[in-house]
Amino acid sequence: MTYYLKGTYLQKKKGKLHIYVRNNKDSKGRLKSKFYVGRTYIQGKSTVKSSGTANKKDAVKFLEKWYDRLQFQKDEGIQIHTKTFSECLKQFEKSLSDDISRTSVTIKGIRQKMNMIKQCKGLMKLDINKVNVESVKNTFLKWRIEREKKNKKTLRGATLKGDLVAISGFLNWCYKKELRKTKMEGLTVELLSKRLRHQRTQRTQFSMDEYQKLLKVSRSRIKKGRGTRIKFDRERLHHFCIFMVGTGLRVDEALKLEWEDIRCIDRERVVNRQATETIVSAYGKDFLSQLERYYLQINVGISKSRPHTAYGTGSAYFAYQNLIKLYTSNPQFNCKVGEGTIFKLHSFREGLNSLLDEADLKFEKLGDSRVKRDSKSFRHTFIQFMLNKGMSSTAIAKMCGTSTEMIDKYYTSNMALDTMMDTFNKVKGGHLKIVS
Repeated sequence: MTYYLKGTYLQKKKGKLHIYVRNNKDSKGRLKSKFYVGRTYIQGKSTVKSSGTANKKDAVKFLEKWYDRLQFQKDEGIQIHTKTFSECLKQFEKSLSDDISRTSVTIKGIRQKMNMIKQCKGLMKLDINKVNVESVKNTFLKWRIEREKKNKKTLRGATLKGDLVAISGFLNWCYKKELRKTKMEGLTVELLSKRLRHQRTQRTQFSMDEYQKLLKVSRSRIKKGRGTRIKFDRERLHHFCIFMVGTGLRVDEALKLEWEDIRCIDRERVVNRQATETIVSAYGKDFLSQLERYYLQINVGISKSRPHTAYGTGSAYFAYQNLIKLYTSNPQFNCKVGEGTIFKLHSFREGLNSLLDEADLKFEKLGDSRVKRDSKSFRHTFIQFMLNKGMSSTAIAKMCGTSTEMIDKYYTSNMALDTMMDTFNKVKGGHLKIVS
């Protein structure tokens, strides 16, 4: 049986426009529609249009005009066919390979986000032009929450916020590429419940007492280690912990550091006067006074934000020196100084989790939340320690390759109350007098 009603089929526009009445019938054998439709193949896809009339002459006239409009749109480079979210996403991911405006780290993060978003089949099937705040809420957010409940995992508000930012950015890319007719607005955290909007971050830092406890347990683990290899791995982890708290680097930044990225500086000997002057000009004399005699100057070439110069405190300096001694005294493990990355590993996750569990510091109960600690907690700890010492958020932001807004939003609120009161009571280097 043909797809068109017998006696209604004809061709126009040199055979490129097919006009007919569909041979679709209902359960009683009646035609579903007597209107003529037009079908043509354009921009790699077939498209069909109803004339809205059963009059053959009027239908031909209408459909020929429709065909001519399509050819005009094609010549002007205008997208004719609407695409699904999934189809546009494939085009977006392909464009990332040629995107020189983003760093490789940023592109990797975007791909990871999109790989998770692609799992939401309801969102993927939507017409890209019909994706709005309500449809994202009813498809993606609903699916995301139900998915985590099913997996018995806690969904974080910050995670959902990142998902919404990724979707919004992608949809606006579609608008710029004329795959979508309107911009995407209103896809914000206001869609989330109050509990998720104000949820505390899942990861926390160490207090000074907790950090000292961690190092004490670490030293004990090194001594108790069975075999040279276990002791070597535990000591390297020990130096990693100190290095991270002394530099505030992101985990990926630290693990990708190579030997030539680090310079050891002794202020007293003034080995590199220019480097010292650079620190003073960039961060001020108050910043310089926070450093001990020895410190590290670190070239962070691979970063989530941007390449920048970071500085490590005296503790990071000695952790780095002790790491060199460890490698030198254990040549059997093929960790040569001066070759490759300084830590020779892609992750310290397994060893650090064992250390945290033994020190009973892996988790902390804060109100109704149960927050955890991992390698990223060292960066939070560094920032918190620097704030508690009175260093400005501007100086810390420059060191950490982030913004002052991030420092003030996520860390200043956690400053120890006694430290803030001590800073408040200071007046021009002295203290406020107690008046009876």
